[in-house]
Amino acid sequence: MSIPLALDLCLMGLIFLTFAIIFAVRKEKACKLIAGFSFFTEAQQAQYDKARLARDYCKLFVWLTAVVLLGAVLCLVLGWPAFVAAIAAMLFLVFRDFHINPEKAFEKYKLNP
Repeated sequence: MSIPLALDLCLMGLIFLTFAIIFAVRKEKACKLIAGFSFFTEAQQAQYDKARLARDYCKLFVWLTAVVLLGAVLCLVLGWPAFVAAIAAMLFLVFRDFHINPEKAFEKYKLNP
């Protein structure tokens, strides 16, 4: 039983939930918070489906919230191995669509000309 680790995961879950709510409420305006996308000019941003981008990031943050909160509960029962598993799952979700080049990162959101 590891209460401090569970509290750390709960804090991360709260942060992820906050971002999920921001993306759910502000929708296309929240795209300014996405690293890489905010550096595009307005003309470049207009070439992308901002609604779909915001929806996908909202889903990502909901999944991250669920993973870390489940990890927090399991951490109370199983201890530090559950903490490590929750962090590994969180990192997998974050880095599965990670690209150095912002244009490659957002190419699936590009609108057809």
